[in-house]
Amino acid sequence: MLDLLARLISGSVNWAQRRSHARRLREYSGISPRATVGLGSKLIGPKQHFLIGEMSYLNQAHLSCGLHSKVVIGRSCAIGYNVSIKAITHSLDKPTNNASGPIIHLERDIVIGDDCWIGDNVYIREGVTLGNNVIVGANSVVTRSIPDNQVIAGVPARFIKEL
Repeated sequence: MLDLLARLISGSVNWAQRRSHARRLREYSGISPRATVGLGSKLIGPKQHFLIGEMSYLNQAHLSCGLHSKVVIGRSCAIGYNVSIKAITHSLDKPTNNASGPIIHLERDIVIGDDCWIGDNVYIREGVTLGNNVIVGANSVVTRSIPDNQVIAGVPARFIKEL
């Protein structure tokens, strides 16, 4: 009996989380209604600065941008678990708040083309553009832009082969 009660409560909580998540996502005008943003994903920054194309999906990703940057993800992209896509970062000159003043941020758009596949645990830094049909291997750090039809992997990510 307790097992049944626990499953009912768990199911109700899960349903409420999914419903709340879907409601929040409707506030993002740039996310296609045909895109899937996984429960547990975090989108930090102005809502209008996130653009995600139809048929793309994100599994518990972390996207960040600022007032002067955007994150653009094309159509039919597959974004793995624990992927960080950050169009905003701390400057090397002033990375923290302290007695000499507030933190200084650097912001540059990130653009991911159509039909890209980004493996689990990838970090994509500010200013990167990935062309169409790019595959990024799991656990990679992408520090520079990549043209269409490339497979990249590593820390930092390097060219593996052309598709």
